[in-house]
Amino acid sequence: MMNRSIIQVFLAAAFLVVPSFAGVLLSPGDFIIAIDADGMVSDSSYPGAEGPINALDGDANTKYLNFGRENTGFIVVPDSAAQVQSFTITTANDWPARDPLGWELYGTNDAIASGDNSTGTAESWTLIGSGTVTLPDARFTTGPVVTVTNSTLYTSYKMLYPTLKDAAATNSMQIADVSFFESVDGSGSSILSVSNTILAIDTDVHADSRYPEGESPANLIDGTVNKYLNFGKENSGFIVTPSGGMTLVEAFQIMVANDAVGRDPASWELYGTNDAIASGDNSDGLAETWTLIDSGTLSLPDDRTTGPDHMVFGDMVSVDNDTFYTSYKMLFPTLKDAGANSMQIADIQFYGIPEPTTLGLLGLGAVALRRRRF
Repeated sequence: MMNRSIIQVFLAAAFLVVPSFAGVLLSPGDFIIAIDADGMVSDSSYPGAEGPINALDGDANTKYLNFGRENTGFIVVPDSAAQVQSFTITTANDWPARDPLGWELYGTNDAIASGDNSTGTAESWTLIGSGTVTLPDARFTTGPVVTVTNSTLYTSYKMLYPTLKDAAATNSMQIADVSFFESVDGSGSSILSVSNTILAIDTDVHADSRYPEGESPANLIDGTVNKYLNFGKENSGFIVTPSGGMTLVEAFQIMVANDAVGRDPASWELYGTNDAIASGDNSDGLAETWTLIDSGTLSLPDDRTTGPDHMVFGDMVSVDNDTFYTSYKMLFPTLKDAGANSMQIADIQFYGIPEPTTLGLLGLGAVALRRRRF
């Protein structure tokens, strides 16, 4: 088996600029996991021209579509507090399988803190009623009036569609329009209008941190051009535990990946801990107590890594750090292009001082090593 010192020499040779006094701290086989500080996020998303505002415009030719499918819906804020006692839904232009089947209506008098495409749970909600609605297969058609037993005025309402006509046969939920009435039979005017605030929501959640098979964080420390890609985009990163014991990181260097310049990190945050790592792969990385060591911006080259004969590296980045840690967390809060669908880098190496026991073997030279900066 290749020993650690040989691996470190190999990795040091792979990177362009290695300070003469710095040890290489990361090796293939070190514990490393993917993380994203955004944690669990909603599955809610919609095409740019098919947002929830279309459900309020009274035009059956426009629609609200949500790729979250089941458990999607909306939060709406009428012009004034209202006592909703019935509602109707108008079917959209295609795919009856996307029609809502089940419904749940909630009310609140809290200020709305939930965001668009969120879980819609930032407020305290009261369940008003639930049930099923049989929408016609005919398109552009308003379904039956659904009566709700409600004796309370609410300033905002949340409508969820827990089930669809045929969720297995479709990739989304859609409606053309929705109307809320203060009457029990759908008579009178809807309390909703296109000027109201309306937000897309989905109570189903997934971990924001996700990576394709073959592009895992282990690629970051394998000394090759294979890359780590995380669909969590901003605030994604990794936790790594150097196998040699406690270390003091004083610098790092990144090898850029093969494509999509916009996916490159534009900033960084490095944290340290001496806790045992309890966070799981693709988690938010918050199961430990972390200390922010240092942070800054990155200016990675637009030139791409194309193979072993053309590996492209960013500048050596100095880290202001005086403390030894057993594990590190690195986050990339921003990307070159905020619209990119993922974050990616090919490789990273930490440089600094290995476990404190090594310093005893270095004698007085350790003092100079310890104090010298980049």
